[in-house]
Amino acid sequence: MFTQVEAESAVNQAKIDIEKRTSRQLPILLTNFSGSLALYEEAKKHLPSGASSNVRVYAHDPFPISFQRGQGSKVWDIDNNQYVDLLSSYGAVVLGHSHPAILNAINAQIRNGTMLGTTTELEVEVAKKIQSAVPCAEMVSFTNTGTEATMEAIRIARAFTGRDKIVKFEGHYHGHHDYVLFSVESPSVVAGLEQAPSKLPYYPGIPDGIAKSVVVAPWNDPVSLERVLKRNASDLAAIITEPVMGSAGVIPPKEDYLKSVRELADKYDALLIFDEVLTGFRIAPGGAQEFYGVKPDLACYAKALGGGTPIAAVAGRRDVMGMIGPGKIGYGGTYNGNSMCLAAANATLDELLKDDAAPIRHMHLTGAEIMEGLRELMSRYDHDGIVQGMGPMFQLYFTAARKIQNYRHTLQSDFEKFRRFRNLMLRRGVYFHPDGTERMMITAAHEDGDVESILSAAEDSLRELKRAS
Repeated sequence: MFTQVEAESAVNQAKIDIEKRTSRQLPILLTNFSGSLALYEEAKKHLPSGASSNVRVYAHDPFPISFQRGQGSKVWDIDNNQYVDLLSSYGAVVLGHSHPAILNAINAQIRNGTMLGTTTELEVEVAKKIQSAVPCAEMVSFTNTGTEATMEAIRIARAFTGRDKIVKFEGHYHGHHDYVLFSVESPSVVAGLEQAPSKLPYYPGIPDGIAKSVVVAPWNDPVSLERVLKRNASDLAAIITEPVMGSAGVIPPKEDYLKSVRELADKYDALLIFDEVLTGFRIAPGGAQEFYGVKPDLACYAKALGGGTPIAAVAGRRDVMGMIGPGKIGYGGTYNGNSMCLAAANATLDELLKDDAAPIRHMHLTGAEIMEGLRELMSRYDHDGIVQGMGPMFQLYFTAARKIQNYRHTLQSDFEKFRRFRNLMLRRGVYFHPDGTERMMITAAHEDGDVESILSAAEDSLRELKRAS
């Protein structure tokens, strides 16, 4: 079992390693992005907003960079600029880009068929590996995306309990289906009280009737959560939560908070769903439920599970999952259990779990070293800010606040300053998303040289940012 104690040990080791670093070379400034601009202008003629996902264009100013290839911890754009990649395909390429074990597995499977349309031995094999790693995974069912996984988990919970309402938390993102697209963002002027947030649809196009089955609560506040549960107890099916909030930067739970949520779910007879799309097979072999010692009734996985291929899973209690089937709870999809993606997932899990999960430990240590280095540089160049998270996933907030414990706290951050910092880092060969509510993600492929490059670029960028302020 990978524990918080081991993660803290990684942080302490990172502090020692940072003290040993005495010199950094200034990075080379990248200046040519003409190919990315030209592709963006062409893409807008054929793709809405120039992309098939809003996040690929949102906050990118004046235009998004377009990648051409990736290898390990590096990516190259279409102008052949090289970057240390901290986007990491939003966390999907947990082993790094073009990992040979994944490529070999996919190539071998292609010769037997990309998809076969029946249950396969490989499907059972991957399910067993998930069961061996994940505490709640008494049964497993596959789908294709994190959005589908959370959608299926909520439907399962409603069918199993015979009740309709779900509780979600302000600022949490659980995919792109209507039932969870409320209060993902809550502008302060319409957000309501912190202890009783307003319920706000994220986009137009969500029917008003759906809002009646969704209740929004503040996160990291068990007292406020209990008030919400008590008011809705008679019609409550489930509580869904990111166990580590990764949709407003990275916000870990307060000590024992997840245990409180588990106890409250039991008290009010609701199922507890962990959205482990970000944390699963990343912060520990068994994800956040292993790391924090709290077992949900259902859990959702994607991103790291497929190592860069589109696969997701719902796992959970046998009595709940066992209700899925013909004439019972519906669960379907032509591409569910796609053989090519299962092959990639099989190889990814083998790599992540080998040598007592050494790749996961490596990500903790590498990320901790970067976080500690960023903190030291923020202090050296007199920037107000917080760097928080855990090794494999973290974020930097430019803020005078002393703590970030929920979505409302992030609203005190200077996201425009973050965007300027990101663009300075981009020109120095380090890539991450310009939206400060996203995250920086470490892969198992990031090495000491990448840490040096990131901190060198950060020192130069923070120095320049200070001069410009």
